[in-house]
Amino acid sequence: MGLFKDLLFNLIFILITTLACQLFVIDRLRYVLTKNCKWLVTCIAGFQILFCIAFSYRETNGFIFDLRLIPVILGGFYGGPITSLLLFIIVLLTRLPFGGNGIWVTFFCTAGITLIVCFLHKLYQSQNTRKKLFIATSLATAYSLSVFILKNILTDQPINMAYAWIYTGTLIASMLIVTYLIEIVRQNEILREAVLKSEKSEVVSQLAASLSHEVRNPLTVTRGFLQMLKDPMLDQGKKSFYLDTAIEELDRAELIIKEYLSFSKPQTENTSTFCIRMEIVKALELLKPYANNFSVKIQTVLDGDLVIMGEASKFQQCLLNIIKNSIEAMPNGGNICIRAIESGAFASVHIKDTGIGMTPAQISRLGEPYFSTKQDKGTGLGMVVVYKVIQEMGGSIETKSALQKGTEFTLRLPLGKWRSGQFRHN
Repeated sequence: MGLFKDLLFNLIFILITTLACQLFVIDRLRYVLTKNCKWLVTCIAGFQILFCIAFSYRETNGFIFDLRLIPVILGGFYGGPITSLLLFIIVLLTRLPFGGNGIWVTFFCTAGITLIVCFLHKLYQSQNTRKKLFIATSLATAYSLSVFILKNILTDQPINMAYAWIYTGTLIASMLIVTYLIEIVRQNEILREAVLKSEKSEVVSQLAASLSHEVRNPLTVTRGFLQMLKDPMLDQGKKSFYLDTAIEELDRAELIIKEYLSFSKPQTENTSTFCIRMEIVKALELLKPYANNFSVKIQTVLDGDLVIMGEASKFQQCLLNIIKNSIEAMPNGGNICIRAIESGAFASVHIKDTGIGMTPAQISRLGEPYFSTKQDKGTGLGMVVVYKVIQEMGGSIETKSALQKGTEFTLRLPLGKWRSGQFRHN
């Protein structure tokens, strides 16, 4: 029991130091240690060797038993041949003061294992976890057998089978546990890095798709007005209005591109008070040609006193996204009714169409990136923008819909009032 207790103590220390090194030291100092990882492995394994020999099980005939072999083998496999040779020297220097016949067993057995580790280093690195476990435990078994055979030759005494079984079994089990732990942590780290890379790629993809979606709206409006300029019956006043509006929309597209280019830079919020009615009117002016193209009629009931706080351009973008979706939901024409009314301490904007509608499952997924009821024609990023902006303004969105009966979006936003020249939320 004394032998097993000391070996178990060695195993616990090896596990703690190995896990701490992998999870804390390497993870936090990854970029600093990239070029010095082998030296870190050498230091950790060398420290484990010192501890194992210091807290080993010692027999009266000068033989000591511990789990120093684990850091010798694994340190060599993960650190390389130089690390393996340095660990061999550490073992000899640490074992030498204890003396006894066991020093020769240590020298020959550890030297043999070190040479094998140096030879198998590259092969070990290229194997999967199962084969790595097999290689490590095979070396542990060979080492244990060699120790007891040499001990029998040097002492000319029969092998204590109980000690041999306890030591060999504990050494093999410990080697399996430590090797498996190292591999699991390494694989989890590789998987985490792969996930981070995938998430970065996904962010870039979403950013590009979102940029395309947001720029498409002003370009669509511009195209509509330019098409209307082909009408030879237009008077000069309308032509000037259409041209000015088209230029404004192109400027808005340029602004959107600039905002996305500076997406990663911190920006101060450019919030102010604005009238909901004015923003709805502006949005409808922009979408009027698009609605006419789909034979969609738009009716409004707007309270002129509703004032909220936020970024007017972002709120207008939300209106454009929702109304544009409503228009596209009525390919054969229909009606859209927009109401802006006061509802307690909130302003409620209702946008109702007579389009194809949505199922409850589709409603529950609104606001998810890349989910769209337009099949291959939509990215779903328009509603992502809507939900994000409304949430930032302290509001909420409610959606009611039925197939072939239409959809109604209700935007609820905190009302604002001017008091003594200062804006205040209710």
